[in-house]
Amino acid sequence: MNGYDVYLGRNTGGMAWNLNQVVLEDPDRTGFASPASITSSGESNKINYGSKTQYHAYEFRNDQILCAQLHPFWPDGQETKKGWALSQVDTDTEPLGTATGEYMGRYIRDTYGTGGTTGKPQPKYVEIINEPLYWLVDHGTDQPEEIFKFHNSVAKEIRKYNPNSSIQIGGFCTAFPDFEKNDFKQWEERWKLFLDMCGDNMDYWTIHLYDFAAQGGKQKYRKGSNMEATFDMMEQYSYLSFGKVKPFMVSEFGGVSHDLKGAWSPLRDWHHMKSVNSMRMQFMERADIINKTIDFLPIKAEWGTTDVNNTYSHRLMRKENEPSSYTGDWVYTEMVKVYQLWSDVKGIRVDSKSTNPDVMTDVYVDGNKAYVILNNLEFTAVNVSLNIQGASQDLQSLKIKNLYLEGDKPVLDESVVSLDPKDFTLGAEGTMILEYTYASAIDIDETSDELKYYASTYYKPILANTPESFTISGVETGAYGEAVLRLGIGRAHGKSLHPKVMVNGVQLSVPENFRGGLQTQRESFFGVLEIPVPYPLLKANNTISVEFTEAGGYISSVAMRANEFSKEIVRAENVTVGIFDIPSSNTLENSKVKLYPNPTCSILNVELGESNDFNGFELVSLNGKVVFTSDISNLSSKLQIDVNFLSKGYYVLRLRGNTFQSFPFVKN
Repeated sequence: MNGYDVYLGRNTGGMAWNLNQVVLEDPDRTGFASPASITSSGESNKINYGSKTQYHAYEFRNDQILCAQLHPFWPDGQETKKGWALSQVDTDTEPLGTATGEYMGRYIRDTYGTGGTTGKPQPKYVEIINEPLYWLVDHGTDQPEEIFKFHNSVAKEIRKYNPNSSIQIGGFCTAFPDFEKNDFKQWEERWKLFLDMCGDNMDYWTIHLYDFAAQGGKQKYRKGSNMEATFDMMEQYSYLSFGKVKPFMVSEFGGVSHDLKGAWSPLRDWHHMKSVNSMRMQFMERADIINKTIDFLPIKAEWGTTDVNNTYSHRLMRKENEPSSYTGDWVYTEMVKVYQLWSDVKGIRVDSKSTNPDVMTDVYVDGNKAYVILNNLEFTAVNVSLNIQGASQDLQSLKIKNLYLEGDKPVLDESVVSLDPKDFTLGAEGTMILEYTYASAIDIDETSDELKYYASTYYKPILANTPESFTISGVETGAYGEAVLRLGIGRAHGKSLHPKVMVNGVQLSVPENFRGGLQTQRESFFGVLEIPVPYPLLKANNTISVEFTEAGGYISSVAMRANEFSKEIVRAENVTVGIFDIPSSNTLENSKVKLYPNPTCSILNVELGESNDFNGFELVSLNGKVVFTSDISNLSSKLQIDVNFLSKGYYVLRLRGNTFQSFPFVKN
């Protein structure tokens, strides 16, 4: 743990073992655990932990989530090893789950101390039950309403017995949040229903996210746009329902390869590893609304292995002689390379931007070190060119960790170089972390404030040639910044993913590419389109219009991510974003500068006024790129700018003098 800076994640065994093996039934209340028995076992647990002083130094790495398993916590009559079962009563005075919640509340109160010899510290988070709908609805006959009612009862009882605790409670630990399934009926009948029924009683939402890289010969990925759409839909409905985005708990994530079940193989490990790295990059983009994320990786998982030809898929360690025989010492599987890859990364997040949505980037600065992280969502290798700004030019060394698949085996290369190569090859679905070490500390004296705004409506059906209108209000902007409109889309395969999008009356350029693949082996497409918005277009209140040429599917979510910069950021390839400001209509009316005709198809006339200090101008495109520059004679009072070479769209004329003045125009 210390060597790779690893933390423990989730405990689903201790509370269940205690209920199943130790705790007796209350002799006076059928179906309830004996309070005296809970207290007695709790004291024993505290004494036992207190005596194991070798563990105490690791308490800061043991901020675990406490979670109940389906049995024996779900009240269906299944007995514990002590011969009794939790109450199934469901009345006004004893709602379903009351007995379960009382046991959990008393267990939390009586089993934990404050650390060290007082007992293990109380967990910060509790998940009510693990993946209940998968077992009880998908593979059972129960209804979601029963399970969600159970959640409310359990949450109430936990808080009743821990009134002064800061413990946070969440649910419903969904196994597969396939909102788009059955034309979004799964959203309506599951997560929307849970938020409606239980949202006031939950501190956070728990979801599990898995890629299926080999399932029945198909590849079904969440990483990329699908995961973005899942988060955005939940975020927006949370905001609309509760006035805030309640945080997430991703208590399991990774990759599953059902087609590779059986003997251990490095390739099977890789399918998990590549998903962990991509998903982690996406989680890190929303660190402000995620409590914890846990790579699902038991250590040995002997409980899930029967023999060498039937080994548990997710294991940190294996027997040395696998896959030939289940013998030998315990050694690491390939999975450890994920921890080795990330072991050094720490620091303050700083600005980064990729020109390719399939190459995700992130950067962290810690003293004189900068960690540049690159992840490839493509199924083929890509070439990457880096343009790093803001650091000292006195580079001391560059350590490169590169994780990729070679043949059927994951490879983690590590090298240290003294020069700074600008171009790299990033392997298919690979991850690279570059650690730059400079002679002096990197000065972080500018800021990028990121805010995410949600439309006042969501989840609208797509009708043919019918604009759907959304409003995003309360947007704050500054002198410099960038913005991206995020559209969640769920549609059948073969339907267009390229709508006409207007923001405040101006048509945007919708990129053809988006994160990840086309999802063609999933049942349908569900993803987020990330559309750059010219920062000057943003207003306090914004109107968004989305129109498709054919009917079918839903616009699942609409959000705007805006970054306000404390100074101008100049991007690579002469791309300058956020350096101009569009005046208000009153300012334009009072300005001496006049543009006509606007829109124009050929010549843009610009009257500067008799007295002006302008010495040059720039034409700036929708994505912030300077497409033309020219000087202005000091004697000029009028310009005629030939814009025939421009493509149709929205542009900004930026006049340069003692200050900058910007004026929008449209090229037809």
